[in-house]
Amino acid sequence: MSRKSEKPFWDPDELKAQLQTAVLGKRLIVFNRITSTNDFLKRLARRGAEAGTLVLADQQTAGRGRLGRQWQSPPNVGLWLSFLVRPELPLELIGALPLTIAVVVAESLSAICGEIFSVKWPNDILWRQRKICGILCEAQIAPMENSPQQNYIVTGIGINVNQQTNDFSPEWRTRAVSLAMLAERPFDRQKVFVELVQRLDENLFENLREYIPLLLSRWRSFCPELGKRIRLHYLRENVTGVFEDIGAAGELILRMSDGQRRIFSAGEVSIAK
Repeated sequence: MSRKSEKPFWDPDELKAQLQTAVLGKRLIVFNRITSTNDFLKRLARRGAEAGTLVLADQQTAGRGRLGRQWQSPPNVGLWLSFLVRPELPLELIGALPLTIAVVVAESLSAICGEIFSVKWPNDILWRQRKICGILCEAQIAPMENSPQQNYIVTGIGINVNQQTNDFSPEWRTRAVSLAMLAERPFDRQKVFVELVQRLDENLFENLREYIPLLLSRWRSFCPELGKRIRLHYLRENVTGVFEDIGAAGELILRMSDGQRRIFSAGEVSIAK
């Protein structure tokens, strides 16, 4: 069967019928295989696609995470999706979006499987330090004098749903986990998808500016590193201090040994030994 004649692994119309959303997924595009849902949706965004457009794939052949790292996206086992936000937010609040999305995803996964998940700054979802979900936000924010239609944030979410240990590459077998491994049973990916999309829609597409402080407060409760001594790798620098708080734009606030505070908008966090 040729790629053009393949039946989508899930029927978009059937999926949309299950969604009770105001914005997210009103336009839903489903692929059997694609290089990257984020790359495809960014092209649509530049052509004027509406907020809430959602792209879903059974397999990504060139999925990636933060810092260009490869994200394994095999068929039949996970959820690989991207959605479009056109936020009417001040520029200084845009950086909070990855954290707000992360906490909604963490809460969704907890509701789905009954486990407690944690967030790692800025936007990974973990279970006992093993990754179950990665999030990649890619933005184009034009100057205020330009058309707001140029502004977009594409968010990619990859969730390990039904993988078993041997489905992960050797280097990830002790560092990754899936919902099925935690619950010791497979999950209906459609039900996981619907639950996730409905929660994202409820939290991110209406009164987002007012919701951000509440979402960031919820994020703090999911972050075990908060208040602890951490090591932050930023650019070519390794910085150690106490993870004091996050700012209004989701930036990491680090208290140094001399009492000074440093603020970071990017970096890789690990617990300092």
